[in-house]
Amino acid sequence: MAAMSDQITKLTAALVESERKRVAEQQSMSETIQQIKEQVMNLARRPTTSAPDDTDDKSDEDNYVDLHSLV
Repeated sequence: MAAMSDQITKLTAALVESERKRVAEQQSMSETIQQIKEQVMNLARRPTTSAPDDTDDKSDEDNYVDLHSLV
């Protein structure tokens, strides 16, 4: 009977340790997710650096040289 009791004690300890690790991993994952959310929110708040707005009324063709006009 003592051997079975020892086994139960060892298995219980292993189960407790396994649960402790699972909870620790879950906590770590939650912290990582929170950090990622904060980084995404910071990126969303940042002003975007895009190309200057082409708001003049000229058509895009004005930006190119017409090769036929050079001849």
